[in-house]
Amino acid sequence: MAASINQGTVINNIEFAQKALEIHDIIPVFHFSRLADMLTGTEGQLDCRLQGGKDANNAPYIRLLVQGAFSLICQRCLQPFEHEVSIDTHFILVRNESDMPAPEDESDEEDYLLIQAEMPVLELIEDELLLALPIAPRHEEGECSNESNTGDYRKPSPFAKLELLKSKK
Repeated sequence: MAASINQGTVINNIEFAQKALEIHDIIPVFHFSRLADMLTGTEGQLDCRLQGGKDANNAPYIRLLVQGAFSLICQRCLQPFEHEVSIDTHFILVRNESDMPAPEDESDEEDYLLIQAEMPVLELIEDELLLALPIAPRHEEGECSNESNTGDYRKPSPFAKLELLKSKK
């Protein structure tokens, strides 16, 4: 049975991975204060799961899964919209930064975490949520409440009236 996550949940991440432990909980969005600053409201919940284990190379890892939605402001129409989030991140645990591959050699499928005796679980989840936010959040194409804001807008030429005078001659 998986344990739950609360404000003060901390884990020893290497022990968590070696014992193949799991934590699962439904967490209200308002628990993530840094994320809440970027949202239109803090209603909603996120389904969060943290799983430990060892991969085929016997390297300890932590897998983070997050599913849910929260409200962002569309940068096209400036209206709120529901943004679906789905995170599945695989962290390989390493003793120090020198054990991490160089950025150019790094796989896109794996991230790395330093081994910590006291790793705050909510901070890890919130960090991943912040990384998953779109740079310029917006509705899907054609879903904005005011489509005139999304169309091709051409500013009238300041010389249009002069063109009219010229054509009258």
